[in-house]
Formats: sequence, structure tokens, C-alpha cells
Amino acid sequence: MVFAKVKGIHSLEIPNLETYIADDHDVFCIAIRVMVGPRGDEGEESFDIRVCTPGWLAQACERDGFVVGRHFLVVNSYSWDHLRSTLVNLIENCAGESWKEVAEKVGRIGHWEFEDYKR
Repeated sequence: MVFAKVKGIHSLEIPNLETYIADDHDVFCIAIRVMVGPRGDEGEESFDIRVCTPGWLAQACERDGFVVGRHFLVVNSYSWDHLRSTLVNLIENCAGESWKEVAEKVGRIGHWEFEDYKR
């Protein structure tokens, strides 16, 4: 059995997620990249998630008329410890017979870099 392991979490927008303070705690959306690989192996692949608040979703929906909800994690406020533990818990509960099967499950949480890759 293959199990997912979170090997890193960072943002392409925020230099330091541990010390990040949102300008508006009720209305924000940030892009997070989670590096995940098979537990016990060196490899890793990226999974991208938008972390946002209900307030941000409401504003985006008001502005654009809709929000496509795939690969979003909705939180009440920003807390690095809570975000990290939530992502680790969600992702590391993914398991399967192969890495591809595991990655497809993790891909339901965040956009997998190889999601539409055809060999």
C-alpha cells in the first residue's frame, strides 16, 4: 500500500506562511503549493490549492456572478498551524495501490501538476 506524505507547503505569493498576517482577516484568498510524495520515497509532486474565506468567496461571487469551487480550501481565518495540520491530515489520509492512485486522490484536494498529463 502506498501512502501520501506532505513534504513541504509554501506559497508563490506569500514569502513566509508561518508569519503571514492577512490584510483583512475576513476577506482573503492565497495560493498554496503542497509538495507531496509517497511516504518513504524521495520523490514529490506539486498540488495547488486556493485558501480563502467565506467573505472572499462572497465578494468574488458578487463581482463575477460565480466562483468555480474546485481546489479551494475555505477557512474562517488564517492560522498557519491550523492550515498546516488540516492539509497534512487531509492529504496523509490518502492511500492506494500505486502512487498514481494516491496522487489522483490528493488531486481532489489540490490541482496535481500531472492531472491531465497523457503519456
